[in-house]
Formats: sequence, structure tokens, C-alpha cells
Amino acid sequence: THAPYSIVAAGVQLPPQRITLPFSLITDGPNNMNLLTPGWLLHYSPYTIARSEVKFANRRMAKRHDFYTGWKILRAGVMDMLVDARESLLSVGRRQQQQQQQSGGEGTSGNRAPASAVQVYKTDKAIPGLGANQLTEKGRQIGIKAYTAAIQRYALRGLLHRLVTMAKAQDEVLSAEDVLRHVGLEGVLAVSGHDMETTTSSTSKVNWPVLPWNEEAHTDPEAQWKHQHSLLMKELPSIISSTTNTNNNNISILSTLLQKCVALEQDHAKRVYQSKSRDDARGAKTVPGYADVHVAAEKDSVVLAAREEA
Repeated sequence: THAPYSIVAAGVQLPPQRITLPFSLITDGPNNMNLLTPGWLLHYSPYTIARSEVKFANRRMAKRHDFYTGWKILRAGVMDMLVDARESLLSVGRRQQQQQQQSGGEGTSGNRAPASAVQVYKTDKAIPGLGANQLTEKGRQIGIKAYTAAIQRYALRGLLHRLVTMAKAQDEVLSAEDVLRHVGLEGVLAVSGHDMETTTSSTSKVNWPVLPWNEEAHTDPEAQWKHQHSLLMKELPSIISSTTNTNNNNISILSTLLQKCVALEQDHAKRVYQSKSRDDARGAKTVPGYADVHVAAEKDSVVLAAREEA
């Protein structure tokens, strides 16, 4: 219920278990235990997600079903799952750091690599939501990166859409203070430090997921912006700390957020192209005449749309 859009590789036997890491890839692993890579679809195959959204929208033809179709894959409910999943992956890293500090940093000096660099996590006893699978440290880092990029891109897209909508609706130029107030960033310096509370994972409590068409943000743009703004405020410390902008004012922070939005969109467009290009190369090596009946990545409408949005 909390690992939507995950892929189980062919031939993998998946016993009953609870997994709460969305967009994962589950494959055969060593020692007769399946290997799970969280966020694999987001990181390595974003073309699949982008193409699916276009396909679902184009198939939305029956008017009597219009009220509950046409939802986005990367929607509010899924974003909340990504936040919880990322917290599960981050929490084990924090525990390791604490243990290393308490033990005097053993294993992190000399020629030995840190313990986290070689560790394999097994079952949900090690990481909540891992189920009966194993996860490498490399996979954990992939998941954190993929979830963070998706969460921040979703929130920053909301900010950009809010600014564009405001600009189209205004007949006169607004002051910087009015712009910041409209997007809920006035006085943001007071809350953009690193002392903000860490999001607590709620995956320990099992609940039925809210159906996409029952989400408030599905039909209410203001509800969606409220959700995006909430995530944006929580992501501010991470976004600001990753930039080199040292100007200490709200306008420069708004500029930083928009630059981050552009960077994430460009990275997403690049990975959409790369994932389609890999599919083309793999298909040409496997299926005779594959290139004759498939559109190349350079001309694919989904790839071109991702580049245009970037």
C-alpha cells in the first residue's frame, strides 16, 4: 500500500511482506534474499513515469469517469510516501553516525572505509519498510537522492507555477515584498536554518491509502499549492545549504529556489533522455528491426516535452 510504482523483476519470488519504499526495483540477490533498490524508477527510468502520465492522460476519454481519472503519478499522496520513505533511509544513517561517534570513530580512519560504505541492510529490522529484502549502502544513497530530487522538484514546481499565475493575473509590477507574501516566503530567513524539526516517519502505522481521485489536491489547486508550500518550507534548509549563494535576504533566497528548480528540471530532462536512449540500445541488440518500429530518443515526444519543460 505504500510502495506504489515499484517493479519486481521477472522470476523473483516475493513472499508476503510489507514494503514502504515507492518506485523500487526488486531483483534476485545474494544469499537467497531479494535485493531492493529504493527509488530506482525515479532515478534510472524517469522516462517510464513521464510516458505513463502522457499515456494515461491521452486515454482519458470517457466523460462519465472524468472526475476520478487523469491524476498525476507524482501527486500529493505519493509525495508524502516519499517523505516517509526517505526518513526511513536517513534514520539508519544517523544511527550509524551516533554509534561511530560513541565508539570513537573506529573504522573511519586509516585505509579502512567507513562502516556504512560496506554495509548491507537486511529486512525491516534494519530499515523500516524494507520488508523481507536486503539493501546495500549504495542502494540506500540512490534512494535518498531519488526521493529528495522528486520531493524538491514537486515543491519547486508549485512555487514556479504560483509565480507564473500571479504574473499573468497582475496588470502592474508588484513589489518584492508582495511577491514573497503571495508565495508564502515572507520572513523565510527566520525558518530556513538547520534547526527545523526532522520529519518523522509514520510508516509504522498501517493505514489504507487515499485513492488518487479522493485526494483534496486532485481537484483543488489551492490545496495542492498548500501541500507543495508545506514541503517547500521543510526542504528549505537542504536547498539553501547546497548552494553557494551567501546573500542574506529573502529575494536572494527566492532566486536560489528558482535556480534549484531549473537545475532539477534540467537534470530530470537529461535522465529522461538517458533512460529512453538505454532502452533503444538494449532493444536494438535484442529485437531484430527494433529501430525500424520505435521512435529514437532524440525524436521521442516525451523526451522533447521534458526538455521543453526544463
